[in-house]
Amino acid sequence: METIGMVLVLVGLAVLTAAVTALLRLRREVETVETRARQVAERMNALPPELTGRFGTGDRHVIVVELLNLFELAHRESALTRPFTALTPRLVRDLVHRRLVGKVRESLAAAGVAADVRVRRAR
Repeated sequence: METIGMVLVLVGLAVLTAAVTALLRLRREVETVETRARQVAERMNALPPELTGRFGTGDRHVIVVELLNLFELAHRESALTRPFTALTPRLVRDLVHRRLVGKVRESLAAAGVAADVRVRRAR
Protein backbone atom coordinates (compact mmCIF):
# COMPACT_ATOMS: atom_id res chain seq x y z
CA MET A 1 0.00 0.00 0.00
CA GLU A 2 2.84 2.38 0.82
CA THR A 3 4.38 1.70 -2.56
CA ILE A 4 1.19 2.59 -4.40
CA GLY A 5 0.86 5.80 -2.37
CA MET A 6 4.47 6.73 -3.08
CA VAL A 7 4.02 6.08 -6.83
CA LEU A 8 0.86 8.24 -6.88
CA VAL A 9 2.67 11.09 -5.08
CA LEU A 10 5.56 10.89 -7.57
CA VAL A 11 3.16 10.82 -10.55
CA GLY A 12 1.30 13.80 -9.08
CA LEU A 13 4.55 15.74 -8.64
CA ALA A 14 5.58 14.92 -12.21
CA VAL A 15 2.21 16.14 -13.58
CA LEU A 16 2.42 19.30 -11.44
CA THR A 17 5.96 19.99 -12.68
CA ALA A 18 4.87 19.49 -16.31
CA ALA A 19 1.89 21.84 -15.79
CA VAL A 20 4.03 24.57 -14.21
CA THR A 21 6.61 24.26 -17.02
CA ALA A 22 3.88 24.52 -19.66
CA LEU A 23 2.40 27.56 -17.91
CA LEU A 24 5.76 29.34 -17.78
CA ARG A 25 6.38 28.59 -21.46
CA LEU A 26 2.95 29.98 -22.39
CA ARG A 27 3.60 33.16 -20.39
CA ARG A 28 6.89 33.68 -22.26
CA GLU A 29 5.08 33.22 -25.58
CA VAL A 30 2.41 35.73 -24.57
CA GLU A 31 5.07 38.28 -23.63
CA THR A 32 6.83 37.74 -26.96
CA VAL A 33 3.61 38.16 -28.93
CA GLU A 34 2.70 41.30 -26.95
CA THR A 35 6.12 42.79 -27.65
CA ARG A 36 5.81 42.07 -31.37
CA ALA A 37 2.28 43.47 -31.46
CA ARG A 38 3.45 46.66 -29.72
CA GLN A 39 6.31 47.05 -32.22
CA VAL A 40 4.00 46.56 -35.20
CA ALA A 41 1.50 49.03 -33.74
CA GLU A 42 4.27 51.62 -33.31
CA ARG A 43 5.45 51.13 -36.89
CA MET A 44 1.91 51.37 -38.27
CA ASN A 45 1.08 54.44 -36.24
CA ALA A 46 1.62 57.47 -38.44
CA LEU A 47 -0.38 59.89 -36.32
CA PRO A 48 1.10 61.79 -33.41
CA PRO A 49 0.39 60.38 -29.94
CA GLU A 50 -2.09 63.10 -29.02
CA LEU A 51 -4.34 62.08 -31.94
CA THR A 52 -4.03 58.29 -31.82
CA GLY A 53 -6.45 57.87 -28.93
CA ARG A 54 -9.14 59.96 -30.59
CA PHE A 55 -8.71 59.20 -34.28
CA GLY A 56 -11.61 57.34 -35.79
CA THR A 57 -13.86 57.64 -32.76
CA GLY A 58 -16.47 60.20 -31.89
CA ASP A 59 -17.20 63.25 -34.01
CA ARG A 60 -13.61 64.36 -34.59
CA HIS A 61 -12.06 63.75 -37.98
CA VAL A 62 -8.59 64.51 -39.26
CA ILE A 63 -7.95 65.54 -42.85
CA VAL A 64 -4.45 64.64 -44.03
CA VAL A 65 -2.77 66.43 -46.92
CA GLU A 66 0.49 65.15 -48.36
CA LEU A 67 2.46 67.62 -50.45
CA LEU A 68 3.76 65.79 -53.50
CA ASN A 69 5.39 68.66 -55.42
CA LEU A 70 7.02 70.57 -52.59
CA PHE A 71 10.15 71.70 -54.41
CA GLU A 72 8.23 72.61 -57.58
CA LEU A 73 6.15 74.97 -55.46
CA ALA A 74 9.33 76.49 -54.05
CA HIS A 75 10.84 76.91 -57.53
CA ARG A 76 7.70 78.73 -58.76
CA GLU A 77 8.00 81.27 -55.94
CA SER A 78 11.59 82.35 -56.62
CA ALA A 79 14.47 81.56 -58.93
CA LEU A 80 16.81 81.53 -55.93
CA THR A 81 15.19 78.45 -54.43
CA ARG A 82 16.74 76.10 -56.99
CA PRO A 83 20.33 76.47 -55.66
CA PHE A 84 19.07 76.53 -52.06
CA THR A 85 17.19 73.28 -52.65
CA ALA A 86 20.44 71.60 -53.59
CA LEU A 87 22.28 73.02 -50.57
CA THR A 88 19.63 72.99 -47.85
CA PRO A 89 16.58 70.96 -48.87
CA ARG A 90 15.27 70.74 -45.32
CA LEU A 91 15.31 74.52 -44.89
CA VAL A 92 13.44 75.02 -48.18
CA ARG A 93 10.94 72.31 -47.18
CA ASP A 94 10.31 73.99 -43.83
CA LEU A 95 9.85 77.41 -45.46
CA VAL A 96 7.35 76.01 -47.98
CA HIS A 97 5.46 74.24 -45.18
CA ARG A 98 5.21 77.45 -43.13
CA ARG A 99 4.03 79.45 -46.10
CA LEU A 100 1.42 76.87 -47.12
CA VAL A 101 0.15 76.50 -43.55
CA GLY A 102 -0.36 80.26 -43.49
CA LYS A 103 -2.26 80.20 -46.79
CA VAL A 104 -4.45 77.30 -45.65
CA ARG A 105 -5.22 79.07 -42.36
CA GLU A 106 -6.15 82.25 -44.19
CA SER A 107 -8.40 80.52 -46.72
CA LEU A 108 -10.14 78.45 -44.04
CA ALA A 109 -10.65 81.49 -41.83
CA ALA A 110 -12.04 83.42 -44.83
CA ALA A 111 -14.52 80.57 -45.35
CA GLY A 112 -15.52 80.70 -41.67
CA VAL A 113 -13.92 77.35 -40.81
CA ALA A 114 -12.42 76.99 -37.34
CA ALA A 115 -9.47 74.66 -37.83
CA ASP A 116 -6.19 73.74 -36.20
CA VAL A 117 -3.68 73.71 -39.06
CA ARG A 118 -0.27 72.23 -38.23
CA VAL A 119 2.57 70.41 -39.95
CA ARG A 120 3.24 66.92 -38.66
CA ARG A 121 6.03 64.66 -39.83
CA ALA A 122 5.08 61.12 -40.78
CA ARG A 123 7.38 58.28 -39.80
